[in-house]
Amino acid sequence: MKIIFLPLLLGVTLSISSCADDSVAEDPLPESMFSELQSGLHTNGGTYTQKQSKVIVNQKDYDNELLVYTSATPESIDFLTGKVLLVDMGQRNTGGYSIKVTSVDVSENHVVAHVNLIQPGQNCLVTDALTNPYQFVFIPTRKEVLITERMTLEECQ
Repeated sequence: MKIIFLPLLLGVTLSISSCADDSVAEDPLPESMFSELQSGLHTNGGTYTQKQSKVIVNQKDYDNELLVYTSATPESIDFLTGKVLLVDMGQRNTGGYSIKVTSVDVSENHVVAHVNLIQPGQNCLVTDALTNPYQFVFIPTRKEVLITERMTLEECQ
């Protein structure tokens, strides 16, 4: 009985201590503190990309990267105060897909950008065309940018 009890007690202790570690809250960066620069469902000239995330740290790279996605004139970005994050879902066989940075959490050494990838459910009516969802956002920080992704299945009636 003691042999079984000791591993059980150890497991409960580890679970409690790991919960305590998870409770250390990071400060969320309000949505107004990061801003969307561009987003869309199709790339410039009909080319398609692979799924990717990129942190862009200078105007020249931003201008070149944006040109792949749109013919819109790039905004002038103050890269001394922040970075641009590109999130790209890559080529999809139908419509109904989207990608969006939903929040940014700030910690002492880095920020975490939370990205939601939305996939249409089985009953969703979608266009029968290739799409390539993407989004560029400006994050006002010089800290390292880390990215988490969450896939959401959109349910349609």
